[in-house]
Amino acid sequence: MGVLSPDAMAVDQLKNLNENELMHRLQLGDIQAFDHVFEKFYNALCFYATRLTSDRFAAEEIVQDIFYKLWNKHADFISLNSIKAFLYISTRNASINFLNKEQRKIKHDAEFGLLEHEFQEPVINEIIYTEVLREIAIEVDALPEQCAKIIKMIFEDGLQPKEVADKLNITTSTVYNQKMRGLSILKKRLSGRSFSILTSVMLSMYFK
Repeated sequence: MGVLSPDAMAVDQLKNLNENELMHRLQLGDIQAFDHVFEKFYNALCFYATRLTSDRFAAEEIVQDIFYKLWNKHADFISLNSIKAFLYISTRNASINFLNKEQRKIKHDAEFGLLEHEFQEPVINEIIYTEVLREIAIEVDALPEQCAKIIKMIFEDGLQPKEVADKLNITTSTVYNQKMRGLSILKKRLSGRSFSILTSVMLSMYFK
């Protein structure tokens, strides 16, 4: 019989807690209690958001953002039912907001495409793409250390969040939170074109 790691033992202990004990630990800011809630609802919420948005990548980003908000409000919840209601309502609202933004973006891109058509010469596009990748690399290097490391491991090395968590000896939810933090910073720092290319690279790495 193998010896359980401290993390595995903690997970086992959490499974044996009743709801009141779990909520008490979450209200105190216990990260393992938060991870337990994360694991309990994450996959179902991603499925729900994907059905609403028809975009798996966007769905994951939406759900990760909702869990970030949950962590910031962890002291406010008194039951798993109240957490479940918050998660599903927030996911639904965020998905609707995403769809509204996508509709505006499609209209904008259609108008911009008419102006950009004459500049589609392959050599020019290659130069632009190279410069954009250089801009992205510079901004990723400027992120906080752990945040930059996680972004690179996911999107340069092509590792899944669980693999990153195992390599860095941190929780999967920490990886998701750091990835979301990094993308939030990059979205503010990068030009619209650069961030669009970054998300395209992310998708190609995720679905390879």
